Amino acid sequence: MSVAFDSDVTVTLEIAFDSTPLATSPTYTDVSAYLRTYNIKRGRTNELGEFTAGTMQFTVSNHDNRFNPSNTSSPYYDSSAGKTKIQPLKKVRISAVYDSTTYRLFTGYLDSVPVKYIAEGADSIVTFTAVDAFRLFHNQTIESVGWRLGTAGFSELGQSTRVGYVDSQELTSTRVGRLLDSIAFPSGERDISTGTKQIQQQAITTNLLTALRECETAENGQFFMAGDGDATFRNRAYKYTNAKATTVQATFDNSGSNLPYTNVATSFDTNEVINVYTWTRSGGATQYVADTDSVLSYTALSSSKTTKNINDSDVLSIIQEKIAESAIPILRIDKLTMNPRQDTDLWTKTLGLELGDRVKVNITNPDSSTFSDELFVESISHAVHAGNQSWSWSLTLSPAGSSTWVLGQAKVGEGTRFAYS
Repeated sequence: MSVAFDSDVTVTLEIAFDSTPLATSPTYTDVSAYLRTYNIKRGRTNELGEFTAGTMQFTVSNHDNRFNPSNTSSPYYDSSAGKTKIQPLKKVRISAVYDSTTYRLFTGYLDSVPVKYIAEGADSIVTFTAVDAFRLFHNQTIESVGWRLGTAGFSELGQSTRVGYVDSQELTSTRVGRLLDSIAFPSGERDISTGTKQIQQQAITTNLLTALRECETAENGQFFMAGDGDATFRNRAYKYTNAKATTVQATFDNSGSNLPYTNVATSFDTNEVINVYTWTRSGGATQYVADTDSVLSYTALSSSKTTKNINDSDVLSIIQEKIAESAIPILRIDKLTMNPRQDTDLWTKTLGLELGDRVKVNITNPDSSTFSDELFVESISHAVHAGNQSWSWSLTLSPAGSSTWVLGQAKVGEGTRFAYS
């Protein structure tokens, strides 16, 4: 059953002890009553980086030894099979309910299960580590799944024999779906927008996660696991067309007029500057763009990459868009930390904002000067402790200014530019 974090929010922790990792309808066991702490982190460091595997660490009370895999009397021990149900890759999810709405904060798979005896043995806890589906993708090559000649009854991850993987030149989004099909990733756990770019045929020896990221690069889009466990692919146009990316979803400030934050971090440096791009598609000619003024001012800060695009012009278009966003250092609001218990209006944002959402941050300095910017959410972190009812929510942010020209709008360090098309 769900447990109350405070008078406003309840939390539910569930583990699918009795289901295979990729079951389409897992059977979950509610272990919320034993939850003490959890820490979640999803996303990427900044807009130039790769999305990495989301992780959750959660600590549960093991006072009755139920979470010890070696305990044959545990309610999570399968006596008929002679083994514990507390196994790696069992699906886990954590949810919160506020104002009758359920929000999924993290969905992933158990990774490690260390049992600890603390307070000189007077207490016992288990701190589980869980990783999202990026772990499943990383662990396999394309050819390692599906049907194998001459192997009777062969199956993987609880799935029956599947047709071998074959692709051809196709849209990036079609390829993402095909790659997910190759491991029978549930169709109901996908959020895939239609791609705008074609991608070359993929070698079946490729690591599955690498192949998915190559679709992301060729599209100049985004691929990550959402909090609800959906494999999420966003096309190149998403941040210019989707309402959650073009319209501010929440405004934060320290003046008392909007949602409050407890800490904000800014920077002004060249850590997120790239002013020379030399990208090449497989079988194509190297495409090169550089910002001369930026190179003279900050030295050459380069990016080189090989893509699976089918046209040199597609590669050139992508790096032209990128250099318009990355050539000039600007004053950045990098990180924002909030205590959602400080203001109940924070809860819908704490629980509901997703990667790529657009937010606004206003800073009033001690000298009464102000700075304001609109930003994209790049990573989301939660640190929650039931014992002292603390909940720290942090966002890593990147400037939402783009290479698109917007009438009457300018941002720090950015001049008017031609619109992306």
